[in-house]
Amino acid sequence: AVVSTQSTGGLELGAVEAISLAILVGTSVDYCVHLVEGYRIAGKTTPPDTWDGTVRSWRLRHALNHIGVPIVSSAITTVLAAATLSLTQIQMFSRFGKILALTMTLSLVYTLFMAGSLLAVFAPTKFSGSKKSSLKGLAIAVILTCAVIPLPLYLFKEAIIC
Repeated sequence: AVVSTQSTGGLELGAVEAISLAILVGTSVDYCVHLVEGYRIAGKTTPPDTWDGTVRSWRLRHALNHIGVPIVSSAITTVLAAATLSLTQIQMFSRFGKILALTMTLSLVYTLFMAGSLLAVFAPTKFSGSKKSSLKGLAIAVILTCAVIPLPLYLFKEAIIC
């Protein structure tokens, strides 16, 4: 999303951007991982009898109430720090600050809307904290990450200027 936003915005993708994107791939996943972990932990408790929604929606609300504020606070402080960094006169730091701000903003939006929606519709309703289920989830995450990370680089390889 960051690469396509930059390409659409007319920004050149040079060495600084390529290195920045390689570094920021891991940090952009953090918010989503924390939300999913909050959803998983919410499964240890049961919805109150007065809850009239689905178990998934209760777990998502519980996760957002407990981990949502730290996620948003982290994103705001990171974006503000990146905005300050983008005001510097050193071109490399300025470009990195812009990429960092864009990456963290898009990561927060994707986490709250896309991941939240997917959890509300497709996530498991029963709590499963076994080692087997954790390893299966880790394997799926690694496979998806290995499949998704190279995709923008392949699609926009002509736009990357080295």
